[in-house]
Amino acid sequence: MNGYLPEPSAKIAAGKTEAWVDLLRTLADPIRLRMLRLLELQGQGLSVGELADVLKLPQSTVSRHLKTLTDSDLAQARREGTSTFYRLSESAAVNSVGHLRRLSRQHVENDPAAKADSQRLAQVLRQRQAASEKFFGKAAAQWDQLRKEWFGETFHLEAMLALMNPAWVVADLGTGTGAMAALISPHVKQVIAVDSSPAMLKGAKARVRDQQLQNVDIRQGSLESLPMERASIDVALLALVLHHTVEPAAALREIHRVLRPGGVLLIVDLQPHQVELFREKMEHRWMGFAQETLEGWLKEAGFVQTRWHALPAQTARSKENHTQVPDLFAMRAEAA
Repeated sequence: MNGYLPEPSAKIAAGKTEAWVDLLRTLADPIRLRMLRLLELQGQGLSVGELADVLKLPQSTVSRHLKTLTDSDLAQARREGTSTFYRLSESAAVNSVGHLRRLSRQHVENDPAAKADSQRLAQVLRQRQAASEKFFGKAAAQWDQLRKEWFGETFHLEAMLALMNPAWVVADLGTGTGAMAALISPHVKQVIAVDSSPAMLKGAKARVRDQQLQNVDIRQGSLESLPMERASIDVALLALVLHHTVEPAAALREIHRVLRPGGVLLIVDLQPHQVELFREKMEHRWMGFAQETLEGWLKEAGFVQTRWHALPAQTARSKENHTQVPDLFAMRAEAA
């Protein structure tokens, strides 16, 4: 060392001599020096019980010393559920406080008690890891069900929407009552929700009003004649809509018109099926789409980089005659 002592912390500078003497008094205790060393070694924090196990001291003694360290702004507490973990404070690592603490640690490192502390700390951390592994080992078989019971079935999918670009303008085509538009709205610049049905749009407007979605613009129009300008959209969504369309190829050409170059179209729809119930009761004009057919239409409309993904097989059945629901696919394409 060259004898230079860094600037004191704000707290010590404000308290001047008295605060500096208090700091020296705090660091003058060998147990507290060992505790600070342990907190530095385990940056994520240690509980009172873990510190007591490492130091071989009663928890009451450890708690008393921790209070002194936190009162001196050398340690800070963090609550995790019913447990409290202690770690070095930010001020303990900077300026004259950090300088003095590091000098103290250099001497503590050579103490036989500190070396024994290191060995017991490693054992405590192994026990912590073993406890975690035991929990996940027991829970692994039911883990998916546990998460579903606590957080629902779609939380992770809804969270993934945050990956969307906040500068995007997204067109939710065939929006229906606006369920998709409401999910997307918090994550993008604007959602333009389009549907041809006045009844559906009434439901969408009510949803937008109730949820106070300021960036959702609801418009009436058809897929074959979209109410938006050329090259004004970054992403277009067709979720269970294309099978209602009279001329899917014409709709895809119109979507290409409103997408910006490099814009993305995402189609979610049914794979080919023979369930007449969908034609008879739900006005489906198309009994699903084959991958090759859709790829041909997209290429003709000017799309490139098409990618087809079959979604997991459906297990649901209709309430009317227990007919199994057809499987779905997702298809992504870019506007050339």
